Amino acid sequence: MTTLGVRIRDSHLAITSMQELVRLAERKGYTSVWLPESPGREVFTELTALAMSSERIRIGTGIVPVFARLPTVAAAAMNTAATLAPGRVILGLGIGHRPAMEGGHGVAFAKPFQHTREFAAIARQLLREGEISYTGDIYQIKQFQFDAPPPQPVPVFLAALRPQMLQLAGAVADGVLMNWASPDYIPEAIAHVRQGAEAAGRHPDEVEIACYLRTCVTDQPDVVEAACRAQLARYGSMTYYQKYFERIGFADEATAMAQAWQRGDREAAIAAVTLPMIQATTIYGSAETCRQRLQAYREAGLQHPIIAPFPIGEPIQETFVRTIEGCMAAD
Repeated sequence: MTTLGVRIRDSHLAITSMQELVRLAERKGYTSVWLPESPGREVFTELTALAMSSERIRIGTGIVPVFARLPTVAAAAMNTAATLAPGRVILGLGIGHRPAMEGGHGVAFAKPFQHTREFAAIARQLLREGEISYTGDIYQIKQFQFDAPPPQPVPVFLAALRPQMLQLAGAVADGVLMNWASPDYIPEAIAHVRQGAEAAGRHPDEVEIACYLRTCVTDQPDVVEAACRAQLARYGSMTYYQKYFERIGFADEATAMAQAWQRGDREAAIAAVTLPMIQATTIYGSAETCRQRLQAYREAGLQHPIIAPFPIGEPIQETFVRTIEGCMAAD
């Protein structure tokens, strides 16, 4: 069976539209659906709605920022969803970004790496055993217990870009969720995950390797490139992504974007994104071309590619449907 996921999120997609897309993905043979959290859209509620409108497909949060929840509360929310869709839900966690956490949520963005390590460890134990006592630098939990543990253990995935977080995912999570990766970066990323697993006394095969891949089935590549250029520029305003883009071979672009955003010059940031950067990090073109590119990622070692359709100026539902249908080869 071909493992292929789809990221479903856009501000113009109502929950009813998302339910239709999940049912389409399930009919086409996709194995997972992933939901980022955005302002005003609570991800566990959406996940539960999608789980109840589908039958087989796995549904994951991709991601829940660790500073916006308590680990006990996040685990309890996922435990509730797991009772409705046993064996089908995944808790995806990540650090998030300082401006969104401090400016948007009003919480201190302190010790992000340690915070993520402890949050993941607490949530994972609760979602396997249903109870925990824990003493860490961030959390001290005397005793917390679910009324009933999940019917099946719920996997915990950790968002990661660079070596330290990739190694942490290998040490404490059931999977890693990458973003904006080029095929060339996949083997390096996997090596870091394996290193983290082995250092923690785990077998590296216990950690599933997944990645969001911006994807669009289209006969208008210039339109896609313009849309993708703006997306990459937006990510280039964030410190973590600036450093990440440098690491995967786009240091000049990352520097130019950072300098442009420091001046408040959005257009210059967009102009700093080059065509090679777009082509390395985005899948677009005919359905056959997109499937070939997905296969290249698999051959590089990616176990769980997750297509992430994105707006290109047409009704977003059309983009999702065409891309979901095109990227899964007919039996």
